[in-house]
Amino acid sequence: MNILKVTSVSVGVLILTSCSSLGVNLPSHDELLRMETEQDGRACVRQRSIRGYGSLDDDVISISSSGKKRYYLATTFMNCNSLLTSFKAGFKGDFFEVCGGRNDKIITSDEACPIKSIFEFENREAAFAAYERVEKTRDDLRADAKKEQEEKEKTLKNSAD
Repeated sequence: MNILKVTSVSVGVLILTSCSSLGVNLPSHDELLRMETEQDGRACVRQRSIRGYGSLDDDVISISSSGKKRYYLATTFMNCNSLLTSFKAGFKGDFFEVCGGRNDKIITSDEACPIKSIFEFENREAAFAAYERVEKTRDDLRADAKKEQEEKEKTLKNSAD
């Protein structure tokens, strides 16, 4: 009887661990960038002034533009995996500009990624510093959730013994 109880609890712990360790419900990059920048994500970029882009994550793209105060971080509604491997991308928006909060898109040869928000920064350094703070927040939340899960597992294991 005792062996059955220990086995059942062990299996339960394994199931909980496998599900919860992968499914940490973190705030999105978009939510954290809104809090970090205190912007609404509706900044616009003139399409002809876009000089380059880079993928920072599956749903965060950096955009450089000509002129002063022209560096942007854009978030997408879904993961845009092809940006990591695509040699080029196009931006589709209305009135010669791409804006957050509309139906504008970043288009690669493999997919069209709807833009959720665009945040404007003074320069590249400010944009990357904001992104790094957001990533640190996500890492801290992930570590806290992992620690909490480990404590739950320890409690379950101790109660089974």
